[in-house]
Amino acid sequence: MSIKVLISGLLMSLIFGMSFLFTKNALDYVNPFQFLAYRFFISFIFTNFLILIKVFKIRKINFIKLLPLAIFQPVLYFIFENFGVSYLNVSEAGIIISSIPVFVAIFSPIFLKEKTNKFQFLFIFCSLIGVILIMGVNSLSGNFKGILLMFFAVISATAYNMISRKMSLSYTPQETTYIMMSVGALVFNTIFLFSGNFNYSELFIKPVFISAIYLGIFSSTLTFFLINYMLSKVTAVQSSIFANITTVVSVLAGAIFRNESIKLYHLIGMLFIIAGVTGVNYFSNKIKKQAL
Repeated sequence: MSIKVLISGLLMSLIFGMSFLFTKNALDYVNPFQFLAYRFFISFIFTNFLILIKVFKIRKINFIKLLPLAIFQPVLYFIFENFGVSYLNVSEAGIIISSIPVFVAIFSPIFLKEKTNKFQFLFIFCSLIGVILIMGVNSLSGNFKGILLMFFAVISATAYNMISRKMSLSYTPQETTYIMMSVGALVFNTIFLFSGNFNYSELFIKPVFISAIYLGIFSSTLTFFLINYMLSKVTAVQSSIFANITTVVSVLAGAIFRNESIKLYHLIGMLFIIAGVTGVNYFSNKIKKQAL
């Protein structure tokens, strides 16, 4: 794995890990769908600004071919996640979402012909155990409707990883990110329009505006660009496992910004996650060398 990919993975995890704090602040004032409309409205404007100043270079794009990518992520993923979280506590939702690398590892050999060996599976589950340790086993409440919705979110994210990896052969990370942000803005703002409360005045409430800027620019445009970039350079399994580092970042952010305490089980969980990410990438590199 190159230094660029490693930095991309760590930066993506840092931004995503901090996003929970901003989301929580915004949802004190607006509902989830309303905030998604704000978030992707900002993201769409920012992405087009990047095109205008030629940071993003977009060729003629086959919109229909890339549409399934944007439908799975961000549209379906965020819809299922938002409704799923409404039935579950945050910890349980986090544990279910952390299973994404497991599903990516299962489906990658089928759809991408990318091999996942037994050692990689071992370290994927090591990372998953780390998340469970941090979130707490007692957080599992077992609400079937919530679990089912979060499972659909996991499947949506898995499908996105598969499609983005395939699309990376024909399209640049800038192009796939642009389509994702455009479709996200169109869908969520249309939902907002038909909700009967199409009013952007609440966007200018300070906590909402700051959160929309952070999540729209950094946690949407930049983060999805980094993920699409990683998926163009490494296997889907290697890319997806980095997402579990967001749990480590979330715990540290809570301790630094909200004075939340860090317990021994948090530290043990962090070590499991870091070991899992390191192990998956080590054996991915080993498989690549053996194939040469």
